[in-house]
Amino acid sequence: MGEITKDTVNSMEEYINKIQGVLSSRVVVENGEITEIHVLADSTRNAKQIARDVQSVIMAQFGIDINHKIVSVAQIDTGENLQGEQRLVFSSYSFINNGLTSEARVILTRGDEVFEGYAEGPNTANNKYKIIANATLDSISKLIPKNHLFLLEDVDIFNIAKSRIIVVGVTHVTNNQEELLTGSCLIKKDEGEAVVKATLDAVNRRVMSITPR
Repeated sequence: MGEITKDTVNSMEEYINKIQGVLSSRVVVENGEITEIHVLADSTRNAKQIARDVQSVIMAQFGIDINHKIVSVAQIDTGENLQGEQRLVFSSYSFINNGLTSEARVILTRGDEVFEGYAEGPNTANNKYKIIANATLDSISKLIPKNHLFLLEDVDIFNIAKSRIIVVGVTHVTNNQEELLTGSCLIKKDEGEAVVKATLDAVNRRVMSITPR
């Protein structure tokens, strides 16, 4: 293929956006070569599968063989159930500023079950999201077995494809083993709600595997 023009990039993004689970994409070209492909997708498919599909689409439609490693996939919770499984669902949250401290309450549901969590901490701008995430994990703790523990590692905001996304990192601890789980959620209106949903996105699959349904 010849020079990769702006029109070619737009066409690539249009094809990528047709892939199942993809919400938006951005193709980065430097010195006539594709160096990065950023994809925003929902959580209904595995990120590696999406990256492979992107590689296949670019090869089939444009004759360009890219390395799947240049494809980064950020996944957000759009509220869709994975393969019909019953997941924890966001119901509501509240955040109260008490001066030097703040507190959050989060209510989650799973079918007819209701789980409420609480967390508090120092009242700082950077700590607000962590308090909400910890309240979410406290709610989840009412459901999971006692030999499993979810610990919040970090909460951050990233910009991708002209959108702001909350990303949450949670460590799952059990039987002297640890695994890092990550989740994300597109910020639409309420940042606090996005924090709760990103936390759920990180742990929901693991929760479903360790709790009776």
